[in-house]
Amino acid sequence: MAWDAITREILDIAQTLIRIPSVSTLPNPRYDAVHEAGAWLRRYFEDHGLTVQWFDQGRTPAMWVTFPGQTNPPVAWLGHFDVVNPEPDDRQFEPRIEGDYLWGRGAADMKTVVATFAVWMAHRRAQGEPYPPIAALLVGNEEEGETFPVGTPHALAILREQGIEPQFYIAGERTEETGTKPWGGICTHSRGASRMRIEAHGTRDHTGIATGRDLVAMLVDAYLYAQDRAGMYFTLRDVQDDWVTQLRFPFMLVGDEGLYNITPSRGVLGIEVRSIPEDPMQDFVNDLATYAREMGLTFIPETITEGTAVDPTNPYYQALVAAVTEVRGEPPETCRKRPASSIRYAPKDRGVVWGQSGWGPHRADERHYIPSIRPYYDALQAYGQRLLAMTASH
Repeated sequence: MAWDAITREILDIAQTLIRIPSVSTLPNPRYDAVHEAGAWLRRYFEDHGLTVQWFDQGRTPAMWVTFPGQTNPPVAWLGHFDVVNPEPDDRQFEPRIEGDYLWGRGAADMKTVVATFAVWMAHRRAQGEPYPPIAALLVGNEEEGETFPVGTPHALAILREQGIEPQFYIAGERTEETGTKPWGGICTHSRGASRMRIEAHGTRDHTGIATGRDLVAMLVDAYLYAQDRAGMYFTLRDVQDDWVTQLRFPFMLVGDEGLYNITPSRGVLGIEVRSIPEDPMQDFVNDLATYAREMGLTFIPETITEGTAVDPTNPYYQALVAAVTEVRGEPPETCRKRPASSIRYAPKDRGVVWGQSGWGPHRADERHYIPSIRPYYDALQAYGQRLLAMTASH
């Protein structure tokens, strides 16, 4: 199919990024490749006259990209250039276009959307002043969970120290999840993602004479306790709505498979809560911490983030809705985002998720719906003009 010149340009960059195996997740992270993807984007932005503040204080890099002369833009677009491990193997890093789809690891999540925003910023820079007051924050460990520097929370903290704190955030993750429609909705509500672990410690001993603690039983008890208490604090079921908090136990590890005659010295239970904004997290976290302390366990809250719900009166949100309506010819669909995104690190009432269309992120058949690229680009252009008009009116 013959795509327009802008779409072809974006597809070229997306394919370049897909070829870089920028995996940030276990079991086989490739941090050198994450750096390579970040460095490629940094060069692209700088070569097109944009200003890049490069954060490289941790295991993976991040960058804050602005138009020249802007110090504290009120709007930030959030994205990431890392991916999960390929399925089934590295052939997924060989992008291909078939019909309306771009296939490859990261095509839908989210290298094509990152390429779209990068090309839009480059084109808008070439068009000259005045520039719309919007910046991009791109990170390299979103898929990992942003538990180590430099993820979105770390970069936002650095920016706050510099007096930079946007009034509105847009996470560019896909919001049309069937991979068949040209427009993604604007998700006004998003779930958080909190990850915790409970550890049990004992002494390695002969099972025939050991009198120490049964770590398996302790972790099973902790599992049952967490499951029971979650029902007190969270909306886990709703017969009329699927907008609920999700509790999962992704792993429980204790002992060595096949080793029967030695008691384990350590066990760990993983707990993940994807909470809706209506369900605060802190009481549950405090409850588990107290339980662990009383049971002689160790409670480790790795990352605690709550759900978000944008303030509908936020003028930058209203401008986004108006821009999409202008280009689309009708108001955008609104949605609630169940998979977590970087928006959970923004102030709770200042962010939305708004992206393109794709199918199968993290799956072997991951692909991006190409007809959703140009509408997003055009909506960004319209949004930029509205942001400029808002600046002029003030």
